[in-house]
Amino acid sequence: MTRETNMTSQSLQQNQIIWPLILAIASVCGSYTLACVFPFAAIAALAALNMEKRAAIMMVIAAWAANQFVGFFLLSFPWDAQAVGHGIAILAATLAAFGTARFVAGRMGTSLILRSVAALASAFCVYEVILAAYAQVGGGAENFTAEIVSGIALNDSLWFVGLMAIRIMLARVTGEKLAIRSA
Repeated sequence: MTRETNMTSQSLQQNQIIWPLILAIASVCGSYTLACVFPFAAIAALAALNMEKRAAIMMVIAAWAANQFVGFFLLSFPWDAQAVGHGIAILAATLAAFGTARFVAGRMGTSLILRSVAALASAFCVYEVILAAYAQVGGGAENFTAEIVSGIALNDSLWFVGLMAIRIMLARVTGEKLAIRSA
């Protein structure tokens, strides 16, 4: 193995650790500061675009778990059926958002911008539809006004753009070729 190949291999191994670590830190910090408006759709889309399927699913579940831990143990979410039900619905919606983002992005050609926008938009729509459907039986349907949903969309978009910028900078610093994953 040449020295250049060895360095590239080390760089890829570091990125396989660094990128999930960045998402994990964002999950914990974002959960603590944003609580109920954590950008799950953005995290799902970023994982779908930038990680292998199994690692991405684990990352999405870890982001959800970190959010729930912060919510219940640090922010004193109530330990009742409604709060637990909403937590489970958020996990289901986030996993569905991930699957949708991965599927849609895989059909958008090679443009990084087109794939990114399609992944985020599809993830957000699926996420919100599932949560709105759950809210009809689990409570909280009043939180799905155009004003609230558009604010959450803006929040997710800003997180997505910021974290994707970090991902692109990380690839440039390490010399990694940024390969946006397909389905």
